[in-house]
Order: sequence, then structure tokens, then C-alpha cells
Amino acid sequence: MKFKYTRFIIIGAVLLAMMGALIFQLGMLTLNQGDTLSQKAADESSREIVLKGTRGRIMDRNGIVLAYSATCYNVEFLRNGDNRTDYDNTMYTDALIKAIKIIEDGGGEIINTSYIQMNDDGELYYDWGVKSESGIKARYKNFCDAMSFKIKDADKDDMSKWKSAEDAYLELRAAWDIPEEMTFADAVKIISIRQEVNLNNYRAYEPVTIAYDVSMEVVAQIEMMKDELPGLQTSQSNTRVYPYGESAAHIVGYVQRTVTKEMKEESGYSYSDYVGVSGIEYSMEKYLTGATTEHQGRRVIEVNRNGSETRELEYVSPTDGCDVILTMDYPMQKTCEQALSSLIAQLYEYETGLIESNPEKYGEPGESNGIKKAETGSITVLNANTGQILACASYPSYDPNWFIKGLSTEQSEYLFGKEGEKNSAASRTTPMRNKAISAKLAPGSVFKMVTGMAGLMEGAVGLHETIDDMSPYILYDENGKPIEKNAPSCHATHPRQDHPQQDIVKAITNSCNYYFYEVANRLGVEKVAKWGEEFGLTTKTGIELPGEAVGVIGGQKVLYDNTLSIDEQKVSLPNYVYRVIKDRLHDYLALCGKEASEDDIAECALKLMQLQDGSLDGKGGEVRRIMSETIGIPEGISRVQPWVSEIMSALNEIQWKATLTIRTGIGQAVLSVTPVGVARYVAAIANGGTVYDVHIVSQIVDSDGRIVETIEPSVYNQISAPDEYWQAIREGMKGVVSPEDRGTAAKKWSEAFKAKGYHEMIIGKTGSAQTGNNPIDIENTSWFVVCAPRDNPEIVVVVCIPSGYSGSSSVTAVEDIITYYFDKQLAKAPENLNDVNTLIQ
Repeated sequence: MKFKYTRFIIIGAVLLAMMGALIFQLGMLTLNQGDTLSQKAADESSREIVLKGTRGRIMDRNGIVLAYSATCYNVEFLRNGDNRTDYDNTMYTDALIKAIKIIEDGGGEIINTSYIQMNDDGELYYDWGVKSESGIKARYKNFCDAMSFKIKDADKDDMSKWKSAEDAYLELRAAWDIPEEMTFADAVKIISIRQEVNLNNYRAYEPVTIAYDVSMEVVAQIEMMKDELPGLQTSQSNTRVYPYGESAAHIVGYVQRTVTKEMKEESGYSYSDYVGVSGIEYSMEKYLTGATTEHQGRRVIEVNRNGSETRELEYVSPTDGCDVILTMDYPMQKTCEQALSSLIAQLYEYETGLIESNPEKYGEPGESNGIKKAETGSITVLNANTGQILACASYPSYDPNWFIKGLSTEQSEYLFGKEGEKNSAASRTTPMRNKAISAKLAPGSVFKMVTGMAGLMEGAVGLHETIDDMSPYILYDENGKPIEKNAPSCHATHPRQDHPQQDIVKAITNSCNYYFYEVANRLGVEKVAKWGEEFGLTTKTGIELPGEAVGVIGGQKVLYDNTLSIDEQKVSLPNYVYRVIKDRLHDYLALCGKEASEDDIAECALKLMQLQDGSLDGKGGEVRRIMSETIGIPEGISRVQPWVSEIMSALNEIQWKATLTIRTGIGQAVLSVTPVGVARYVAAIANGGTVYDVHIVSQIVDSDGRIVETIEPSVYNQISAPDEYWQAIREGMKGVVSPEDRGTAAKKWSEAFKAKGYHEMIIGKTGSAQTGNNPIDIENTSWFVVCAPRDNPEIVVVVCIPSGYSGSSSVTAVEDIITYYFDKQLAKAPENLNDVNTLIQ
């Protein structure tokens, strides 16, 4: 018996020892690894919410804010992960119906992202928002998984076996207890919300935004009715605001929610982030944004097994984007915009009157005559000594605020026209396009300073050499015979009487075409083009705006380069000639009863065009050979037909000729430039040869006020010409605007402008560039370039109006801008400043 008790005692002691060891180990584990294990447990049930910084501001040089992010209020829906019963579905649907009514009654809009849509015939269809087959299949698979549709995996790749949009719609209505009496238009709002929630199920702890930027009244009602609206809540976020609407819109640009997959993966954007689409918003996106990875903060929360938040574990603040400071002076910008708008309205009315009063010249009034009138244009103001943009107005404009909430039908039609509508106002005026940097137009006579400087620098004409206007200007062929047909003349009524003994100064003042025909003919087009490039007219200016076009100046390689494909040509004429030749080849094949594939005909046309290398002499045999080898037309047939001469005639259209060279000298022919390119070219004349890169951004400043980057003036080219050459050209430009010199704009100034003496403080040049093969004066592109002050120019103004009739037509706009500039300068003059002691008293 004693042994029995002893055995129990021993067993008990062993058990106690084992328990003691376990307790000891547990204690040691808690002491030594408690923090680590605790963190591991938290990690397994924690989620990280990314926080974004605020987008930076865009300001003018004076600190005037042109774009900023303002606090707005959104309505969100957050389904409790623990509530997944049929009752909960009904409860949430009822809450959404009430919330939608509150939002819409308050002027808000519900998101519409549903993949199920209805066409005008009442038929339901899927709109997946992507075009690629792989993208559509991926979205359908995600959709089926999120909505718990039972679809066989094998059927997900076979579109013919997909659940129809109507079947999916009916199933979702039933699953979410959407009332039977509710129309599709209302039901789809609930479907959109629930679709977003289900697709976001893996991040169920994050709410889904169902309405952006709602009114305070809506916020108040949602908050007041929280007990009746389970899952509904409001939140603060940011929206983009453009306080001056249409003003400076082409410079500032706009933002939209257009994040791509690449942007999301590479930079950390989310699909709800705003990104720049045009203007400075686009070009300075990397500085302005507060949404990318380097700006992001985070909020770490603990969630339960259903994904519902239980507590906050960590919070790291995000950082805001940088501010972008422009070189633009907003008051100057506004002055230019008002002057431009008024000018175009005046010109349109004047041109309408011309057409109505001259039916014998222009035809009967109305759209049938097809004459284009002034409807668009631009004004650019540049600092002549830095290349900084002070103003850049483009007409017509648009309001970037439209894009924040989405375009209305009226706004869309204004910007892009109605679908299928021909010759709409939108197609003629392209409100979204910045004409100052993207319009490519013949410069007309404002190009003559290039030709003049080229002639002086290349020794083609002397500084004091005179040329009599002997219009018409006669060229001679290779056999020495005069080419009198369509010989060009000067614009003067009596050229020989009005323009005798023209030197470079008088030729610019009088804009004597004959003088510049002769200089260009002596130079040759290659040297004219070379000096256009020296002045930066054939390269981008460097302005920090998207969509800048590049000018071209003629020559064989510009008119047609036989080493490039048709699509790579610099002008459109080769494409037209290519189509003409293909049409003729079709005709030739039909006439000789033969057939060829479209590929062979295209190859034949291209090979024929490649014969044009600047000369067609002796290439008739090559034409016959190519047609024989590529499309099977025997040389015997083509030899007795006029086909070779017809092909050669077409190819002759893309051969550079001396007649084109002389017209290039006066800013016509195969020559196009941008207004901003003209501005920097004229600035080089004003400052004595420095061709600056153009800048519209001055500084980048971070959210703490530190300067991140300063954009200093930079030089594209330095033209080392004698001072006397620059002085002669500027003297000629002085004559253009001086009544005593009877220049092309001398008689246009108003009495008020002359009374202030401002017309004596500027130099300028007019240009009236003809358009088309049968030019109509109303359709001339009007150019007026001005430098001020006369003795030491600081600014350059470039006015460009397509269909603006004549260069001098833009005088009223120039007066407004120059008056603003000089009035401001005089106001800042020391003699006009109040004494500080007077101000104190």
C-alpha cells in the first residue's frame, strides 16, 4: 500500500516538473520574442492604405494662382465585411437608393462605371472600356468572379458562351433586391456602385467613392441620416480649380483621371488620381503631382477576417507636389486675350462686309462661296533678352474646369463638333489647340528680314546696294529664254515708280517683293534655308508646352525627299502626287487589259516617285522599265502611249524650281513657321543676334517653399553679324510703322495712339501670306511683328490671324498691347512714384 502512494507521489512530482518547465519556457518566450511574435500577428491581420499628397499650384510670375487644388467632399460606400446576408443586401440597396436621391437632388452625379449598358434601342450590351480581346477577356473573368457568376473556366475564353448582358443584369437585380419598378437608368447606378465594391473585394476595408465633389448640403444630409444609411459616409479630398476659366487655358492645361496601367505600376498612381493631360499640367506632371510613390504616406490598420477595420496601427503623412512658377505675366496675358478676341470679331465683320459688297469679286455671300474668314488666331509676347514668354494667347479658348466633372453635350460639341458633322465650327476653330505653338503657316513678308540678313552675310547683296523694282520678276530657263508666264510682281501699284533704288532699309520699309526675289535668286534656296535655321525657324523653340510644331523652309528635300517614305515627308504635296500616280496606273492597266494587285501598284507608284531627286532629265526610260517590272505593262505599249509624259508631269510637281526659290525669299512657297518660332527669330533681330530657347517656366518650388529648380535663359544660337547689318534691318522695321517713311503700316495708327507718341517708340513688320493655288485676299494670313522700345527693345509681340486679310489689319491689337506695356512702364518710372513720406502722412 505504501508503495502505491509513493508511486502517485512520484508521478505527481514529474507532472509538476513538466508543467514548471512549460511555464518557464512560455515565460522566456514571452520575454525574449514577445515583440516579434506580436508584430507578426499584427502583420497577418493588417492592411496598408496609401495616402496621397495635394497637387501643386501653377502661378504666373507675379504669384497669381492659375490652378490649385481645393478641398471637396465626396460620398463613399463601405460595406461591412461581416454583413453578407440577404437581409444585409436589401438593407444596403435601400440605403443606396436614398443616398442617390439625396446626391442628385443636391446637384451631384453618381459614378457610372457599370460594364452593363443600354443602347438607344433599349438593348443591353457590355462596355468593357478596352478594345483589345485580351483586355476584354480579363475584365469579363474578373467580373464573373466578383459577381459570383458560375461560369466554366473553359467558357471564359469563348465569347459565344458568355453570359449575356441582359442575363447578367437580371441576375444582379435579383441578387441585390433592386425594386422591380426601378428603370434601367436608375438601376444601373446601384449596379455601378455594387460592381465597384465587388471588384474591390480584396481591399474591402477601403470605401468606394460613389459621387465626387458634392455640395455641403448633400454632406449635411448624409451625415444627419447616418442611422438610415448604413455603409454611406462622406470624406474630404481635392479637386482641381482653374479660377480664370478660359483665360490662359492653353498654357495651364487641364487634368483628368486618365491613369494608365504603366503609370500605376511604375510610379504608384491609382486610377482615381488626376494627371495632367495638356499644357503645363501635362509637361510639369512629375513636379506638380502629389500622387506618385515618393510623395505617398500610409495608414496601417488592423482588420478582422472579413476585412473590416478594427484599429489604426500606424500613420505616415504624405508630401504635397511642387508649385510651378511661370514666366507669364497674367495682366499682359489678359490684355492679349482681350485684344485678340476683339480683333478677330472686327475682322470677321469687316470681311463679311467685303464679301457682301463685292459679289463680282468674291461671289454671292453665303457658305456656298467657301471663303474662309477670320475665326482663329494667336498673340505671343516674348522677352527679347531672355526668351521668356510674357503672354501666349490663342483664340478660341475653352474652360479647363469642364473636364473635372466631365463634359456636357454642349461643351463636347463646342470642343469637338457633332459626330458626322462636316465643316463644324469646332473643326474650323479647334478650340483645344494652342495656335501660338502648333499652327504652321506661311510667314509672308515677316520672313524678309531672314532673306535680307542672308543676302548681306553671304555677300549676295551689299549693305548700300540698290535694286530697282522692275516687276514682273523674270527668270530664265537653262537655255536662256525668259519665263514670262505667271511671273510674279511686287505688290506696289506702280512698282518702278513707287520702289526705285531699294536698299535693304527701303526694301524692308516698303516690303518690296522684287528686291527679295532678286536676293533669294542670287542666294539659292539652300542658303535661304540655312539662315532660316540660324534664326531657329526650323527647330523647336524648347517651350515647356506639349504639341509644339516645327517649321520647314523649302528645298528639294523639303518638297520631296526620295529617301523617305510617303508618310515621312515634311509637306503634304508628295502624298497627293502619290495618289495621282496610283490612280493613273489603275487607268493604264485597264486600258491595256491587265491586272495587278494593290500592293504591286503601290510599289510601282513609290518607285516612280523615287526617280525624283531634283532632276527628271533622261528618266523616261526608267519610267517604262519600272511599270513593266512591277505591274507588267510592256514597254512597247507604254512607249506609244502618252503615259510616260503624264507620269513625268506628276513628278514635276515635286521638283524644286527657281520660281519656288524666289517665292521663298518673300515668305511663301514651301515654307511654314509657327508664331512662337517667329517670336524668337524677331527677338534675335531686336537683341542683335542672340537666338534664345523659349521658356514659359521660371521656377519649381516645393511644398516647403524651397526652390527645386530655376530655369535660366539658354541660347540656341548666336549670330555674329556686323552691328551695321542689325541696325539697317531695324531701321527698315522702323520705317514700316513710321508715317514719315510711308511704310506698310504707317497710316493705320489711331489718333489716340499717336497722341501718346507710342508709335514712335516701336519698330515692326507686316506680312500678308497668300494661301492656296488661287489666293483670295481675305484668306491671307495676317502677321504683324513689333519690337519695343525702339532704341533698346525689351519685348517682341507677334500677332498671327489666319484669313486676316492683311498684316496691317492687326494694328488695333498691337496698339492695345503696346499701350498696356508702355503705360505700365511709365507708371513704374521713378518720377511717377509717390514719395514714401507722402504716403506715410
